[in-house]
Amino acid sequence: MISAAGFLLDTNIVLHATRESSPVSKAVDAQFGLSASRFRPAICEVTVAELLAFSREWGEKCKTLLKAQVAKTLVIPIAHPRVHEHWADISSSLRKAGLTVGQNDIWIAATASVAGMTLLTTDNDFLQMRRIATLDVRVLDNKTGLLQS
Repeated sequence: MISAAGFLLDTNIVLHATRESSPVSKAVDAQFGLSASRFRPAICEVTVAELLAFSREWGEKCKTLLKAQVAKTLVIPIAHPRVHEHWADISSSLRKAGLTVGQNDIWIAATASVAGMTLLTTDNDFLQMRRIATLDVRVLDNKTGLLQS
């Protein structure tokens, strides 16, 4: 189950990777071969900001683990006009459908979609966007890391 263009990791997947010996991280890697792939997994630059916000209360050891995880990824900027257009399309469609999704999640979805990457997440909100946008998303269980959908 490997995406042709690779994987974009949602913030929650990277957070699991910052925990030493995380069973969720191990399960994600086992299912999708992230560490064995010749392609680095990617994250949206919005994820970097979210991770920094979470880490403000962390100790130095956890912050070091976070920096190492971010360094293992390809950070994709959101500045591309196609990402902006796709964000606007998703946001408008969600609003019309009466669905509420966090703004950062829309940026992450738009980035994954434009990059042609499979989004790995534990957040079910992305399932709503999958119905509206061209989004290849795999939702994993937050406790086990096993594929839900």
